[in-house]
Amino acid sequence: MSWLNQEIAERWRTEGKRYASDINEYVRVGMETGWPEELKPPEEDQRRSIAGEILDMIRGANRAGETKRLREEIPPASWPITSEFQERLQPVKPLAFLRDGGLLVHVGSQRERGTLYVAREEGLREVSGACFAGGSRDGASYVALVDKEGIRVVHGMTAETEGEQVAVYPWKEVQRKLKAAIPGLESLADEEHPENVMDEVIPFDAGRKLLLVCGYGVYLLDSEGAAELLYPELADLIKYKAEDTIADMVHGDVSPDNRWLAYGTQGSSHMLKDLQSGKVFAFEPASSYPHFARFSKDSREVWYNACHFYNGATMKVPFAEYGLERLGDGETEWPLTNEEMRVYAGVSLKQGFILGDAYGYLKLIDGEGREIWRHFVGSTIFGMTATADDKMLAVGTYGGMLHLLNLDSGRKSEYSIGTADILETDRWMLWRDQEPLRW
Repeated sequence: MSWLNQEIAERWRTEGKRYASDINEYVRVGMETGWPEELKPPEEDQRRSIAGEILDMIRGANRAGETKRLREEIPPASWPITSEFQERLQPVKPLAFLRDGGLLVHVGSQRERGTLYVAREEGLREVSGACFAGGSRDGASYVALVDKEGIRVVHGMTAETEGEQVAVYPWKEVQRKLKAAIPGLESLADEEHPENVMDEVIPFDAGRKLLLVCGYGVYLLDSEGAAELLYPELADLIKYKAEDTIADMVHGDVSPDNRWLAYGTQGSSHMLKDLQSGKVFAFEPASSYPHFARFSKDSREVWYNACHFYNGATMKVPFAEYGLERLGDGETEWPLTNEEMRVYAGVSLKQGFILGDAYGYLKLIDGEGREIWRHFVGSTIFGMTATADDKMLAVGTYGGMLHLLNLDSGRKSEYSIGTADILETDRWMLWRDQEPLRW
């Protein structure tokens, strides 16, 4: 093991244990006492000074094929190393778990062509012929693969095979239909490389429909050839003499039962569309700027987050319980489930929602807004997806890290920060201009 410097590794482990213990105690006391002014944070993590040596050892262990030993000798921690290599970091977005346990992952900045990988136990491989993807909300039985020609939806994809192709959405046809529907306005129809600007591509209704989310707005496509701009609304664009459909903080989701769409932008209300009745409902956000929407696993409610700088508020709309009349009355005060987080990504489980925030925390929150646990991954959350059985969670960050977490472990590492009895089983460093490194 010529890659291992025992002295540096020991310093890393000792300081890692010290800092995790101190910060966990600080948070425990703060949560129990309401964060009094006299409560002082612990001494900062001192491992930044050895970040260069640690990175060299990570590379050496990967070259030697000894990554399991690497995790034992140098337990992973993001902040002490990413803080020293800011120029190499890039967003990592886990997209969908496949039926055989493989994971689709997109690496690269938004609005730029990135790289699509499949991660699995054996390693990481680049997906040829596609640059982005998205899974259906029913456990990713359908996957949309995006390339320069269009979007093809497949069923039963594995780490080795694409599965059965069930629908194709050629960009030329999609853009022609959108151009006809949105005349005189710059939109996705005018983008030279639409494959590079997708934020979300969600197939539903057995691949017969697609929800597209990007900086040009929220779009609904179907395999019969229809293409529609959902938001910003065309009537408003015309009324206010807009020149384009471009918006900030565009977001959207599809309910697992394929009936409901939730979406919005920085300047919108929280929007909810019932595809069965065609009705659209709008709800005022609990904070400044709508930023996130996600349906519950049973398709009975939707959670919306609006941010204010790096904080925010999350509210839930239990539409199945309230009914369409109550949704449209404009008088109901919707319950808050969190009043702290600016949510960047989330997943719904049977137990509640795992939300990921700007500060690098994951929090599992139940339907009543009670925090069940929290877990720190070390960098602003960029994307998240879970397996259909709620046992594994994949988290990607702006710090160029992919974290694989066992939610069913019932135990935690002495190096982890948080209250969650969950265990990170694998990590990938997917940095700019660097080969993927397992940690």
